[in-house]
Amino acid sequence: MNSIQKVAYHIVSSIANDLRENTLTNIVSIAAGGIGGGVKAYRAATSGFTMLERKVASKTVSGVLKGMGEGYIFGKGTVSVIASVTNKIASVERWFDNTKVGKAIDNAITRVEHGLHKLIGGGAY
Repeated sequence: MNSIQKVAYHIVSSIANDLRENTLTNIVSIAAGGIGGGVKAYRAATSGFTMLERKVASKTVSGVLKGMGEGYIFGKGTVSVIASVTNKIASVERWFDNTKVGKAIDNAITRVEHGLHKLIGGGAY
């Protein structure tokens, strides 16, 4: 396995571990970030100079995707929500991981992780 594969392998494993350990927190962060990004992009696309081509739908979708990424990485757009809800979510994370739904989500994350490791190559999968 070369150094690029090792780095990619480590990044995939780190993200997968975080998603498995903090499933509920990440769902809230990603959803809130996506909603916030979509609303902001929609408002920007529908305002301003009317003779310009607006591309409202594509700009809204790209805003949602960007917001989801920011929500996962930074918790951006959800700081006040996350600050008040994080402690409540953290207390039920372990319980949620032991439910049927939690186990199914964790197993799906593991399958995606193994698939990405196969794509990267050089692994034992």
